[in-house]
Amino acid sequence: MALLAAAVRDSSKKSVTHALRKEGKVPSVVYGKTVGNQSIVVNAGEVSKLLHSEGRNAVISLDIEGKKSYTVMAHEMQYDPIKGSIQHIDFLEINLHEKIDAVVPVELDNTEAFEGSDAVLNHTISELTVRALPNDLPSAIHVDVSKLSVGDSIRISDVNPDADYTIIGDPEDVIVSLSHGEADEAAEETTADTTAEAQETPAE
Repeated sequence: MALLAAAVRDSSKKSVTHALRKEGKVPSVVYGKTVGNQSIVVNAGEVSKLLHSEGRNAVISLDIEGKKSYTVMAHEMQYDPIKGSIQHIDFLEINLHEKIDAVVPVELDNTEAFEGSDAVLNHTISELTVRALPNDLPSAIHVDVSKLSVGDSIRISDVNPDADYTIIGDPEDVIVSLSHGEADEAAEETTADTTAEAQETPAE
């Protein structure tokens, strides 16, 4: 379990939160059954490093000033639209023995199989919601696209989890599909137009 230090934050004023961010800190909130709702602050560098190494759904032991510790996850995060830095985090207190819902990124594997080809991968779902015990949540759901042919698609129902989690969503929703490239589509349209013109021109 990853460790993260936090301090109590006494004020939620914009001027205070702005000053904290300039100091390299992230104004945050932790809430749950035993903690209630408490304003805290964490180190921006430490939390970014933790999430990068452990994944978006890391189980965290949140230590508040060495006085209390809570098992949490980063439930929601707000980012700076320009810099991309974390601006705020909602930490959710969790029970390791109770299933929770979490958003997990979808990563396409073996996309290099279509490099240089006229086929186009259409990645329509980049994130999926899964339900699992906290320690069973995957950092990402990997989808192998190497066996796709033009016209094929991979749906939620085609993904076979290799861990104890359930994907929440319509089984028929398409995650990724393979289609003709623009050059092929243009050629098809030209052929179709030529055929139509020939059919419309009366024979002499």
